[in-house]
Parts: sequence; C-alpha cells; structure tokens
Amino acid sequence: MRYTYGYSDWSIRWWQWISSIPRQSNPAFDLTGEFVYNSQNIDDVTFLCQRIEGRGNIPCRKSNLPYGNYFFMPIINWISIYGIDGIDDRELIAIAKEKMNVIDTLELRINGFYLTSELMKNRVLSTFFDIDLPENNIFGLDEGRRRCISDGYWIFFQSSSDRLIVSSNSSCSSGITKIGVEYHLSKV
Repeated sequence: MRYTYGYSDWSIRWWQWISSIPRQSNPAFDLTGEFVYNSQNIDDVTFLCQRIEGRGNIPCRKSNLPYGNYFFMPIINWISIYGIDGIDDRELIAIAKEKMNVIDTLELRINGFYLTSELMKNRVLSTFFDIDLPENNIFGLDEGRRRCISDGYWIFFQSSSDRLIVSSNSSCSSGITKIGVEYHLSKV
C-alpha cells in the first residue's frame, strides 16, 4: 500500500487523519505519547506529527514501536482552508505557497543521523482535497467539510531498529511559525 501513493496523496491522507481527531485526543496536542496511535488505520504506515504552531515546549512523546515500521510525517507544512485562507483556489494555493516559501529552519534527526540536507527536495504541494472537521477540532472551526490544499516538507521512512528516536525542528514564515517534536519509540 505504501508504494501505491505519491507524497501528495500521503500528505492528503495525513491531513485527513490529523484534522478528523478532536482536539482533546489529537496527537498534535499530545505532550507524552498517549495519543500517538489515535485513529491510525493504515496497516503498514504510521503517521507522526509535530505540535501545533509553537504552543509551549517541544513535546517528547514516548510509546511502543508499531509493527511494520514505516512512518510518514511533515517536517513543516501548511494547510489552506477555503473560507479562512481564501475564497477561491488561486488564493488558497498562493497562501499555502507563501507560507512555505520562507523557511528558516528545517531539521530532522533519526536515530542520531541528521537528514537536514536531504529535506529540501521533499517539498510537496498537494492537489485539492476535503477534510471533515469534528466538533472541537484542532483549527477551532465549526464542524463540517472544508476544501483545502497543503504545501510542505514531508518524509517517508522505515526503521529496522528496535528503537526509534525522531527529532524535528522547523520554522517558516520568516520564523513566525515554529514547530517541532521528539519521539522515542521502542519495540516491546
């Protein structure tokens, strides 16, 4: 399944996943690792995420390492939502690109190895897609379906280790938007 889709498709699936989970149990607001696997429904791929826009300290999430050991996550990304970031496709695309055109920091370390120099080639502008927002969603918007487009830097990787330590730190919009995370995942 993981090779059936390109990065654009995976980024859409990731946004549909993260935006469908209510804020109180959303992995993006998880500081400890309690919600890492909420609503994960793809057999061999696990979605990971950072915290939402610089809210507090960078979380250190600890959890079990899932079977399959393929991971997909943004290093930094943006979603333009119809009615919030624009009222037509042109405006949504322009805002998404504008947010990602000014990257200050783009860092990723997996099990001690820095992959920062390779990340610039992983920028993906998705096609348009819909998200279904629940009540009390991560955007603070009314529940319902929204048209969106995303731009960002993504990574798809596999771990063959019994332990996985992933650390990312990124900023865009001239350093205004800052996100990051650290994961400590171990096989049991």
